[in-house]
Amino acid sequence: MLHQPKWIAGVVATLAVACLAVPLREQAPAQPARRPNVLIILTDDQRASGTMSVMPETRRVFRTNGTEFTHAFATTPLCCPSRASIFTGRYAHNHGVKNNESAGLLDQESTVQRYLGEAGYRTAFFGKYFNSWPIRTDPPYFDRWAVFPNSGLVSAGTDWNVNGAVRAVQTYSTDYIADRAVRFLGGTEGSDDRPWLMYVSTAAPHVPARPESDHAEAPVGYWSGNPAVFERDRRDKPPFVRDRSITLEKVRMVRRNQLRSLMSVDDLVERVFATLEKLDDKENTLAFFMSDNGFLWGEHGLYAQGSQKRSPYKPSVKLPLFMRWPGRVEAGAARNRLAANIDVAPTILGAAGLQPDDAYPMDGIPLLGDRLRERLLLEHYVDLGRIPEWAATYTHEYEYIEYYGDDGSTLTFREYYDLESDPWQLDNLLFDRDPANDPDVARIAEQLDADRRCIGAACP
Repeated sequence: MLHQPKWIAGVVATLAVACLAVPLREQAPAQPARRPNVLIILTDDQRASGTMSVMPETRRVFRTNGTEFTHAFATTPLCCPSRASIFTGRYAHNHGVKNNESAGLLDQESTVQRYLGEAGYRTAFFGKYFNSWPIRTDPPYFDRWAVFPNSGLVSAGTDWNVNGAVRAVQTYSTDYIADRAVRFLGGTEGSDDRPWLMYVSTAAPHVPARPESDHAEAPVGYWSGNPAVFERDRRDKPPFVRDRSITLEKVRMVRRNQLRSLMSVDDLVERVFATLEKLDDKENTLAFFMSDNGFLWGEHGLYAQGSQKRSPYKPSVKLPLFMRWPGRVEAGAARNRLAANIDVAPTILGAAGLQPDDAYPMDGIPLLGDRLRERLLLEHYVDLGRIPEWAATYTHEYEYIEYYGDDGSTLTFREYYDLESDPWQLDNLLFDRDPANDPDVARIAEQLDADRRCIGAACP
């Protein structure tokens, strides 16, 4: 039985005061005559590199007919903090969900689903919501839902909360999520002509990935690894990395199962967009495909005991991110701007002609606008005690990382990688302790210290 955290009362209190929320203020210029539908397809632990090859329908829908953001990141590479950032457009240090046990700290008044719901949207969520979310607690600000609490536990017979009723679901989870999404769009729940917001959040490819029987033996191609997987000398890495070891064949097995589970996600994408086309709703739907964070396939020796994510290295923080909106988002385009999970919420509100309350300023930058960032803050807080707290500044040219002690401020280790000459992050330029060879990081460190406390427009 899942442990029910003590914060249930906080969720109930949030719901109790929802009716007192301040009305949404319209942006200037006025909202479009017809607000778009909004679809977010969210996978769990899908890395950006080497996973889209098994998803031809997703590539067609989102890459061929939409825009790919080739430098997109999870500002905190962990399930609950990232999901809270997607909901709110805020960094973890602002929304308060800093690990997988603190989802109850999220102020639900600050979420996209609240804003759009109060603006007249139908709202729905199907799939994984937050880790350890109490199964009998309804997710706030959704009209329809079917949710389970933890991807690592979902299997045939798992309890789901389906529109307030707890039931054991025997269907393969990705198929069941697709069933609920299609039903919401075009079945008994699809007769309402209001615009809608729908999150479709799969367990795949979270480990232990369980491929559907149709894809259980599907070929996924041989994987030979990459230079970071074969990094033997890790003396320049922090202590939690130095003593790690992996078995390449085990990583290959995990990769195979993850890719095979993503084939079912591809089937889901095909079903959802076939339904939208049948309903003639595809053209007025702003759609995103993304993951909550990345995943390491043994890079830098990291795989076991939760180290597949949570770390500041590229496979962990980088995620797939696509956006499509026919006639408004360029088709077949690739953008190398620094993008992030915190950019999704302000993009949605902007498209709907809305803006957040003053009490909840968003830190992200709308992806539909021309404003670009020069750097991105990445941050991680202690979760399960496996990886220390860290923060990083990420640019196209470099990544600078600081690790902290238990107080969250005492500097214990630093890394600096020249991403242009060292894309695999093999050579920490600060390790030799020879100041003559070190990059000048004083200004970067000062800015990082300020970024860790930033709010709203002051954030990178």
